[in-house]
Amino acid sequence: MPALVNAHTHLELCALKGKIPLEKGYRFWIKKLIKEREAAGTKVLSAGAKDGIKELIKSGCKVVGEISTLGITWEMLSDSGLSGVWFREFLGDNFDTKIKCNEKKGDIVMSLTAHAPHTLSPKLIVGLKNITQKNNLPFSIHLAESEDELEFLSTGKGRWADFLSERSIDFSSWGLPAETPVRYLERLGILDENTIAVHLIHAGKEDFEILLRHNAHICLCLRSNRNLHQKLPDLAGMLQAGIKPCLGTDSLAGVESLSMFDEMAYVSCAFPSLPPAEILAMATLNGAKALGVEDRFGSLSPGKYGSFVYMPVNVSSNQSLLEAIVNKI
Repeated sequence: MPALVNAHTHLELCALKGKIPLEKGYRFWIKKLIKEREAAGTKVLSAGAKDGIKELIKSGCKVVGEISTLGITWEMLSDSGLSGVWFREFLGDNFDTKIKCNEKKGDIVMSLTAHAPHTLSPKLIVGLKNITQKNNLPFSIHLAESEDELEFLSTGKGRWADFLSERSIDFSSWGLPAETPVRYLERLGILDENTIAVHLIHAGKEDFEILLRHNAHICLCLRSNRNLHQKLPDLAGMLQAGIKPCLGTDSLAGVESLSMFDEMAYVSCAFPSLPPAEILAMATLNGAKALGVEDRFGSLSPGKYGSFVYMPVNVSSNQSLLEAIVNKI
């Protein structure tokens, strides 16, 4: 079968697996993650990331979308034999015109990502997007993930507004309130065929229509959403709207494994009416399209790389075969 595509993960956080309680909610998790990451140090985080790369490869993944906040995974990922995109992540409100991307090493290309619309100024989000657009590269952003983000963007008030104000960050020119996070990015001109919107827990029918109209890609990390938010995105609504989402695992600080087989099995369990062929496409071809490598990966067909994994199964029909793959039977 085609090698798998993990379109969204954070290898820098692998060393934090099991160190942050998940049951206390997303806000606690974020604060604890920052403290644990700082306490771990670069050496420990690097060792964890190397183990994470080994786990990806062992579990049948060939293509990855890696989100790097600290910049420590570029060399190890580009030397790993994996393919895909290394996204350097940005937060804050200062745009540096010297920011560059499009470097390539091995089969990994360097691009940029904005963390989320409530953690970056509009100027920085637009600036980062313009750089990737000029280089025809994917641009990733966490979108409609948390309640704090939703409240802040839709009202211009709330816990996150207080957080920014306490740190003397002026958001009066951000153009808030916006009807939804998706509409906010549409207003900024961020949504196009090279944009990957990740999570979309707090998004509905009108948001899906906007994303579809702009040909934006959607990446879902359902096990992470369950663990950190106790809420799942409206996958059925996305599919009904015509969206073809891809899958990622997010980080080991919030999920049990980096295995896309585990992710597919959870999708199948959470959405039992979803055809297994649809789930398999989410972990292969859809992810390859989102990362801009569908000309080489995502399916086994003439002209593409012969990148495949072997999964022993004993079945009597194509339907049973697909069910066995996505449910790890």
